[in-house]
Amino acid sequence: MSKISVKEVLLSQVKDKRIIAFMVLKGIGTFIIITGLIGLSFILGPLNIIIKFDFTTLFGNTALDAVICLLFCVVGGALEFLADAFIKYLASEKNQ
Repeated sequence: MSKISVKEVLLSQVKDKRIIAFMVLKGIGTFIIITGLIGLSFILGPLNIIIKFDFTTLFGNTALDAVICLLFCVVGGALEFLADAFIKYLASEKNQ
């Protein structure tokens, strides 16, 4: 019986190292989405009421802050979608 190394076990599912880079990009996209959603919950009020945190707007305008947080959500979603598409493409490329 041959010995199996820890590195071989951990990297057996990920043969192409580019997949790891796209997984990191997907995580960054998820972080941006969550940041935008938390910002929206502060701006629209529910999180303010729960935490009792006095929130001041960044740009002095609630509508502009809401638009920027929505933009964060859209950009984060686009990053996550593109990274997921590349991960699926690279995974299917290795299986063929």
